[in-house]
Amino acid sequence: MEERIAGRFEKARVKHVTAHKKEPLALVAMYNGEFELWNTASMLLIKSGSIGEIPIRAAAFIEDCECFVLGSDDGMIRLYCIDTFKIKCKVQAHSDFIRYIAVHPVLPYIATCSDDMQVKIWDYSKEISLIKTLTGHTHFVMSGDFSPQDNKTLLTCSLDHNIIAWNIETGNAAKILKGTKVPLNTVKYIKDKYIISGGDDGKINVWDSSTYNLVTSVAGHIGPVTAIHCTNRGFISTGEDGIVREWDKKRFRPETATPGKVQRIWSVCSTHTGGALVGGDEGISFIKQMQSTTLTTFIRTSKAEGRIVIAENTQVKQIKTANPSAQKVITTLSFLPDRIALSETGRYLCVESDNMVYVYTVLGFLLQVSVPGHSLVWTGPEEFLMVYKDALVRYCDFEIDQKIDLPEIDAVKSMVKVNNDELLLKTESMHYLISMSGEVIMEVPDVQGVYKYKDVYVMFYKNRVEIFREGEKDSNNKSAQCVYEFKISGWGARDNVIFIHTGGKIVYVLITQPTKTNLKMQPVSFMSLSTTGEILGVLDGVWCMDGGNVFEYEVDWELVKYQNMIVSGSMPEKIPNKYVKECIHFLVGMNMLEEAYKLADDPDEKFELLIKLGRLNDAMKISDTEAKYSRLSTLFVQAGKVSEALACAKKGLSVENEILLASLSNSVKDIGHAAEKAYDQGKSLAALAAGYRSENYKLCLDILKGTEFESLFAQTHAKHLEKQETH
Repeated sequence: MEERIAGRFEKARVKHVTAHKKEPLALVAMYNGEFELWNTASMLLIKSGSIGEIPIRAAAFIEDCECFVLGSDDGMIRLYCIDTFKIKCKVQAHSDFIRYIAVHPVLPYIATCSDDMQVKIWDYSKEISLIKTLTGHTHFVMSGDFSPQDNKTLLTCSLDHNIIAWNIETGNAAKILKGTKVPLNTVKYIKDKYIISGGDDGKINVWDSSTYNLVTSVAGHIGPVTAIHCTNRGFISTGEDGIVREWDKKRFRPETATPGKVQRIWSVCSTHTGGALVGGDEGISFIKQMQSTTLTTFIRTSKAEGRIVIAENTQVKQIKTANPSAQKVITTLSFLPDRIALSETGRYLCVESDNMVYVYTVLGFLLQVSVPGHSLVWTGPEEFLMVYKDALVRYCDFEIDQKIDLPEIDAVKSMVKVNNDELLLKTESMHYLISMSGEVIMEVPDVQGVYKYKDVYVMFYKNRVEIFREGEKDSNNKSAQCVYEFKISGWGARDNVIFIHTGGKIVYVLITQPTKTNLKMQPVSFMSLSTTGEILGVLDGVWCMDGGNVFEYEVDWELVKYQNMIVSGSMPEKIPNKYVKECIHFLVGMNMLEEAYKLADDPDEKFELLIKLGRLNDAMKISDTEAKYSRLSTLFVQAGKVSEALACAKKGLSVENEILLASLSNSVKDIGHAAEKAYDQGKSLAALAAGYRSENYKLCLDILKGTEFESLFAQTHAKHLEKQETH
């Protein structure tokens, strides 16, 4: 699971945290009598204060008067100014510990809950004045919450197992909610429809706020639930188990589970960034915004059909590739899964969470077995292997059949199936390829995934793919037949075709038997797939998921067949016209240029291939545009072939190049020809230089006609001009 602790700060036991509704501020109250104001955006401490060595268990912001209030074990409530941290007033409110302070959403009221079994309503607009004392609980009153629906109802819960809905106008109990039979520690309204409570049994209880009937009780924590906080999506719960869980208000199932890393958690609130702040025995933790978790598993049920199961948070749904739009919800889990895996037949689904493995039937979702462990891999219709402690455990018909010790391997973090004979094991220090019987085949450090086709291994790393034959690589021999360098986001395979998700697209490579030419295939671009997408599996097409949508990219297996023949070194005698262009590009990528040239029939393509082959004279024979001749002229110059370069320049675009090459060839005739061409093109300076170099003085005089140089040139070159006139 992704690390979601944005910041953790050790301090004395934190009994309460609360957030400002308008500003990125949080108040932290501690058992040692200290209190702190934090900026939740920057996670920086702003101010701190102390009431002495008196535990503070309750705190609340009162935004409309820019104050906060503290409740402590001496029964006092103290009102402070947020800006100055100066105390405005204090009142002896109770004769025992104050457990909670609730603020009315509309009226200037606060409610205090105490171990003296009383609840008191106070008006803070007149300093702090008592309005009502509510009596009816028979044990410590642990929490309270005002109704968001009306202005007169207050809920409180107690260790006496009861929730009381009070009419604060009359001071009477309007309703007593019974049925939990356990001490209750926290109660909250969720919007205006439900009441949520949590107690010492670790359950989350859901009540209808209009009828006060118990709707459901769901396992939430191991040990007491300590706090509940309302969010836009639902609510957050915390417990003495140190876990923070986010719940959806529609399904009442936990969607995320995050260790708070402060031991027992006593309080939680939301932050302006959408995350949470928790306080516990060892300080506070800022938790990043809770993202949804999506898990997938894919199996092939036939050559052309398969099944996909997707667990989005706690909702599990199945998709058959024959009709991908008809998604069927299988169940909604009561816990957040870490991993899922369909059996080979699609009959069973493994769900893993918190080092427990649960196997259910897909039809009816009936539990078959639940055992401690992780990383289940299916080895038969009702057979599987899984990791438990330092061993592999084999199950047949959902009963333990064999234990396989792994003496050479440290604690296994994860295990995946490579094929029917091999497994990939990952530990903290090393990754291993092992047999189904637990024997180490080879060490494969840092490898992320393995695929095997016949006797060829494909090893997937974070930033490369290595392909090698069985027996050609071990822990001491790191050579590979092929290495492709790119970032790997995911992959899928069918037979010898490997599809790789990298850099927002899918490419594919082919596994072939070694040939005399030992050609390395260049990856072929297949389709685009955003960096948030993933390859699910390969059937007749490549099945992908992106943005919650499941779809198939069709594969032209006929084209792949011809590419396969090319890579294998057996050039097909005839390729259908519709595949010729793709095969030419494929051959070029393989640097098989002669074979590509033989296939090409387009003049432009043939010209390009001849250039790649270095057959410039052949390219000159089929050149048919000035641009091609100019390009060839440059290439001939680079090859040191001046006469060929000049021949192409004469038919090219640049008369300047023609003049230069004619000069390098010392061909006065060619220079003169180029001078005439330059003059016709209006390039006077080039024409003048070439004309003078070729002693075409008449052309030079024509160029200078009408300029201040005309008469001077005529005088200085009179004899040459006269001679050219007589000829």
